[in-house]
Formats: sequence, structure tokens, C-alpha cells
Amino acid sequence: MAFLKLMVFSAVAIVLASSKKGGSAVSVEELRELLVSSMQTTISLTAVVEQQTKSISEITNFVDEAKEEIKDLKSKIESLGQKDEEQTGIEELEEKLVKEIEALKETCAEELKARKNDVMVVSGEENLREERCAKVCAGTSVRGATNWVDYSSNGIYADVDISKCGFVTIPTVTSSLEGTTSHWTTTGSSEIYSVTTGTFRIYLVAQSGRGGGANKMGWNVEWIAVGYTC
Repeated sequence: MAFLKLMVFSAVAIVLASSKKGGSAVSVEELRELLVSSMQTTISLTAVVEQQTKSISEITNFVDEAKEEIKDLKSKIESLGQKDEEQTGIEELEEKLVKEIEALKETCAEELKARKNDVMVVSGEENLREERCAKVCAGTSVRGATNWVDYSSNGIYADVDISKCGFVTIPTVTSSLEGTTSHWTTTGSSEIYSVTTGTFRIYLVAQSGRGGGANKMGWNVEWIAVGYTC
């Protein structure tokens, strides 16, 4: 509004000055046209100023938004860089672990190759095999759960399972009788019959062991077998 007043006063001043200089009076119509022209110019200038002000405001807002976006982008880049560093550290650790595992495998392989088998079989029911395949296996027919079978008038027998040893040739078997009472009166506990890769049998002369008496007295066969598993 102040700018508009200034333009109007300026126009009036120009008219008056022009009137004095030329010596002739300015008509009302001329004065009106001059004022209208001045007002139109003022309005146009005001619109330009408003438009420029709006543009400057929009540019300012754009710059502020751009600054924020650049800030966010910079933060993401820094975060990405940190993740890359962490990933690199993990990959280096994995690579180190793989190398250590491979080195350990080589060491174990060399030790196994250099170490001699503690079991030696000098003779057997079948042909001898590589020492590394020799194995000692031991067990029991289990106290109170041995499958004793009555045999003849004064004897019993039991088939002992050794299949879990995994023998591929007939092993050498040693056996004895263990119990809670009276097993010292028996004979036959160390006499082996019908040995296979998975079982063997023993016969006992023991009248008191018949009819389930052997299990009641805790008789069971304890054994050790040596053979080849490969």
C-alpha cells in the first residue's frame, strides 16, 4: 500500500511539474489516464514482486529439502560403509577358520598314518588282514537276562550275540562265567562252540542251572573277541 501511494504521488508530481514547465494546464482526462497508467504499472510491479517472493520461497524450501536428503544419503552411505566393514571382518574370520580346519585335518591324517595299530592278530580262523582293521570287542550276555536253554539231563547252553562288534571274519573268542552263586561248580564256561562273525555258543554241565535256575543265580557269559572289521 505504501508503494502504491508512492507511485500515485510520483505521478501527480510529474503532472504538476510538466504543467509548470509547459505553462499549460493539464486536463482532468489526462490526469486520470496518467493515474490509471501509474496504478497499472504499480499493480504489475506488485505482481512481479509477489511472484519473485513466491519463487524465492519455493527455492528456499527446495534447498532445505535437498539439504535434508543429502544429510540422509550421507548417513546411509556411512552406515553402508560400516556394514561392508563388518561383512569383510566376518568373511576374513570364516576364511581363517577354514584354513585352521584344513590344517587340523592334515595333522590328524598324518598322525593316524604314522600311528601303529595297538591290536595285532598273529593267527586266526581265516586269512590275516591289514593291522588297521583289527579290533578288540568285549561284552556280556547280561546278568539275569541270558537266554539259557536246558540241554540233556544235566546241562544248559546259551548263544551269545557279538554282532555289534562288526566283524567281517571269524574272531578269536575267550569267555568265562560270571554270577552270584554256585557258578564255580560248573564246567564248560571257556569252551567255545560254533563261532561266527555274529555269535558263539557255550555248553555248561550244571544240574542246578536248569529250569531257569541259571538266571536266578545271575549266571552270564562274559567274553572278549578279537577280529577284523574291514
